[in-house]
Amino acid sequence: MTRLVDALRVLGVEGTVGLSGRSVTIEGERCRVQVIEASWGAGYYSWCDDLAGRAVEHFRDPTEAILAGLRRARRQNLEAERTPDR
Repeated sequence: MTRLVDALRVLGVEGTVGLSGRSVTIEGERCRVQVIEASWGAGYYSWCDDLAGRAVEHFRDPTEAILAGLRRARRQNLEAERTPDR
């Protein structure tokens, strides 16, 4: 089992694990979150399958990568809640 899969299980998050265990796909609130382990232990990359959240971020820890992806998957909803009605 990879560190990425371990982190997913410890967090209690459901996701689809790639065959090698080096990638996971998680269904977020508004988009799909992708987390992939980089080659040669160089960390983890996380992004959201959404035009607004498609920026790729690098993390050293798989837990941080998963949590950041999930935050991006719901960020738009939180910003909408903070915007006062006019």
